[in-house]
Amino acid sequence: MKIIISENQMMSLRFRRRGVELDKISDIIEYQTEIQDPCNFDDGEEYADFCINQGISFYYCDENYCDEDDEDYREPSDEMIEVREEVETYLNNKYYNYLVNLWEEDGNCD
Repeated sequence: MKIIISENQMMSLRFRRRGVELDKISDIIEYQTEIQDPCNFDDGEEYADFCINQGISFYYCDENYCDEDDEDYREPSDEMIEVREEVETYLNNKYYNYLVNLWEEDGNCD
């Protein structure tokens, strides 16, 4: 019998409840891949780190990345702030290799 563990089963219950917020951060990371030119980065690791960190920073409003006057802006919930480290680990695990590979595919900038 083969046991399949889904992505959701690996996350804590508290963390799992934050799916909508995780989707928001994922959308920001994916948007970064659309607007960032891979040629502006030395390697895939730098590209991956940048895109992931931008998504996290915009969501959590680090260094005033967000526009609090924007009517669409919503502060992260207290629970999302409490599980931030877990969120960062999850997003790095989810996107890092994908973004490195994306850079390698698009990184021929000569």
